[in-house]
Amino acid sequence: MSGKALIVNADDFGDNPAVNEAVLRAYRHGVLRFASLMVLRPAAAAAARLATENPGLGVGLHLELCADAPQEAGLRYFFSPKARAGLEGEIRRQIEALLAFGIAPTHVDGHINVHVHPVVFPVLCRLAREYRIPRVRLPSGEIGPSLSCPDLEPVTPRLALAGVFGAMGAWVRPAAGGLQVPATWGLLRSGRMSEDYVVWLLGRLPEGVTELYFHPSADPATAIPDGRPTPSHQSWSELQTLLSPRVAAALEESGARLVSAR
Repeated sequence: MSGKALIVNADDFGDNPAVNEAVLRAYRHGVLRFASLMVLRPAAAAAARLATENPGLGVGLHLELCADAPQEAGLRYFFSPKARAGLEGEIRRQIEALLAFGIAPTHVDGHINVHVHPVVFPVLCRLAREYRIPRVRLPSGEIGPSLSCPDLEPVTPRLALAGVFGAMGAWVRPAAGGLQVPATWGLLRSGRMSEDYVVWLLGRLPEGVTELYFHPSADPATAIPDGRPTPSHQSWSELQTLLSPRVAAALEESGARLVSAR
């Protein structure tokens, strides 16, 4: 029996109705089994209702410490004592908001992956252990299969992004002691997880647990035929990937077990 297992997750749950609809469709009719909820967004309560109506969907916290410009947020946490002083309280507030929706979090990650910041990650992991949240995300391991994928995308940006997150991940990983930290793929084509690319990845899953994360939207206007992600990275095209019979077949052929919250 294969020792491979796959977590399929959707980010930005609760951001808007189109994302909520996409999560529901991809869970009921595709390979999606988890979603990360943004408790500060307008459609968060609606997302929580959908989650309680579909108890097989695992829901975690999509921690939001900045809407955009993660570099500026990173500098702020490095150099502003005031920002660092308020960090634990803000993370705790968002965890408590998720609990108040009646959701027992299956995992925690961060919007724009700002949670990987060396100041943020240790605090987040300590609170995850306190609240018994079992899994945390560290993007890792994607560069090999990404670079071997036969396409014409530039190599340098992927190498740079993988290098930055690889260095930060190595720095902060010890803080995750006692938590599940699977290899996580999706960073290098965030918002552009096409059917072809995901089928390629599924054929190259390593032993152990791997997470693939997506940003699906049910709004057809967010389709990305030119390969460029939308500003939010939310995409109708990624919803089609999650619903794809070809992707489902590739997952079965990979021998990997699809992890479910059940």
